Amino acid sequence: KSINESKTPIELSAQVLKELKTFVNTGDTLDAVVITIPASFDTIQSNATKEAGIQAGFKQVVLLQEPIAASLAYANMKKEREMKDGQWLVYDLGGGTFDVALIKIKEGEMKVLDHEGDNFLGGADFDNMIVEKLVIPKILEKYSFSNLEDEMKSATGKFNAKYYVLLRRAEEAKITLSSKTSAEIVIDGFEDEDGNEVDMEIVITRSEFNELIKPNIDGTIDMIKKIITRNSLKPIDVQFTLMVGGSTYIPYVRSRVEEVLQIPANCEIDPTTAVAIGAAYYAATKPKEISKGDNNKKHTSISIKASYNKASKEKEELFAARITGDVTGLSYRILRQDGGYDSGIKKLSDRINEDLPLVDGAYNFFTLAVYDEQNNVVETDIEPIGINSGFGISGQPIPEDICLEVDDYDNPGKTRLELIFQKNSVLPLRKQVTFPLNKGMIKGNEEDFIIINIVEGSHLALPQSNKGIGFLKVTGNQIKRDVAKGSDVEITLSITESRDLTISIYLNMADQEFKQTFNPKVRHTPIDYLKDDVLTLSESLDLEIQEATAKEDYETAGALNKLKKEMDTVSEETENLTNDDVTDKRYQLEDKKRKIAQEIDSATKSKRIQQVKAHYFEIKKECSEMLDENGNDHERKTYNDIVAQEEAFFATNSPLKIQEKSDELH
Repeated sequence: KSINESKTPIELSAQVLKELKTFVNTGDTLDAVVITIPASFDTIQSNATKEAGIQAGFKQVVLLQEPIAASLAYANMKKEREMKDGQWLVYDLGGGTFDVALIKIKEGEMKVLDHEGDNFLGGADFDNMIVEKLVIPKILEKYSFSNLEDEMKSATGKFNAKYYVLLRRAEEAKITLSSKTSAEIVIDGFEDEDGNEVDMEIVITRSEFNELIKPNIDGTIDMIKKIITRNSLKPIDVQFTLMVGGSTYIPYVRSRVEEVLQIPANCEIDPTTAVAIGAAYYAATKPKEISKGDNNKKHTSISIKASYNKASKEKEELFAARITGDVTGLSYRILRQDGGYDSGIKKLSDRINEDLPLVDGAYNFFTLAVYDEQNNVVETDIEPIGINSGFGISGQPIPEDICLEVDDYDNPGKTRLELIFQKNSVLPLRKQVTFPLNKGMIKGNEEDFIIINIVEGSHLALPQSNKGIGFLKVTGNQIKRDVAKGSDVEITLSITESRDLTISIYLNMADQEFKQTFNPKVRHTPIDYLKDDVLTLSESLDLEIQEATAKEDYETAGALNKLKKEMDTVSEETENLTNDDVTDKRYQLEDKKRKIAQEIDSATKSKRIQQVKAHYFEIKKECSEMLDENGNDHERKTYNDIVAQEEAFFATNSPLKIQEKSDELH
């Protein structure tokens, strides 16, 4: 409002990063940055964060998941003898997001085993709840307003500016309640519809606030229980819950999590700085790659390609290097910056190996110099050698399954998901799959096309309940020759550590490759489309309830009726959204809608299992009859191998797995 302009989240984030640059007074040029993100950030959110870094002037942007950062800070804060192999939880409740991650440490290396999260839950939501559930009702008890909440939340509303003032005062009250049992919020500066000046003080007690946030905190605990169950753990198997994020200062959050889980809450680390400290440790292990593709890159007669661990808990770390160029008469020397190690001058060869001694708990900085026969320094392209004698990580996991949407041959007009990369797989990732084309393409015919659609979300769900992240279309206009139905298409997918997705497809018959890199940065959620989606899902849910009830499947009907209550709430809240709503409500509701769609899918799984089993037995019977008439020994063996797996793939209770076997028989 103060500048009378609208700014995108990317632009605002870039502005914050630019401002942070001014805090560094060393005179260094800041061209690379590590930015932390919640572990549950999807691809679009991750890419938007990277784009903010680019807009802020950084040439290299590396993303780091916040539970990993917090764990790095904690592990490097503790003395090595205090850090035992085992596992702990990181409970990260910040201003706008929540993450919980299961971290395992073994022999000085950390790994994220599993995680859950909510990208739309944090301290800002608590502020909004104070305004929405406590402040506005008390204003309405004393003053006359016909539609106060809408007038505050709408961008064009009469009291939109006052809404942000109240949010700030609610935040101040929330902070006060962490140390006191009550807090006051002053409401003034506007008039009601009768012309009365609004001027009042509202007292909020800690117990009122605790009761307000209890459902949200219990929701975070439910996510932790999912992780514990999924990994076959008991509370005694988890060392502690590391509390991170400004919202964990709230006493109720700490006590409730510890009380319900019966796992000690660890508050040893500063929850507001832990992530930044961990990011600094991580940055020390990442090489700068800005020089790649730079026209000013040094061209030297001696090129050195080095290999060593950037983080190590060993007393010595092996440094290996391969030398390219004429090494005749040359020598080398490696020095540690603090002067505590000197390799001495040694003859340079095509390959060198040195055990570099490390100072425990410090960042060890070494330089490698090459000399000629007169001990003059020879210029090389080697970067400084940096080794952090602390805990490192074995890579970052992806937060969701990455799947390919493929045609469901047995259900014309429908599609299913093919799992490419499973949730918690460690980045970077690469995989190639081959499929037969279900239709041909004629050269020059624009109406002939194939579509490669990549989605993010559970591979067991319906395609429409997941989020699209990559879409590649090839038409007849783009191919050099006709492509026949049934010919192979090779699809290669790769994801970098910073979540850039590259799709490459190769049409064997046309001998052509099509390639595209995706890094979508914006999620478009128009409110009218959201309302249509919610209405469609609600109608679909009603039909599923009717069908389950008619079949006297009361267990499924009961589960669906429970979802119906959630669906009705989402429908009501969506319908009440104004088209110019300025809050995050639309994204929260879209997220809830998608989760309900997944739960509907899960609740009706038994029905779909029966359908795919029936289909499997039909295909099996047809296949058996054809083999009896015309089959050869190889075909019968293939058939028997598939049938021999029946017990195993039926036991998975996965419609997708059973459908895959039907496809194999087909």
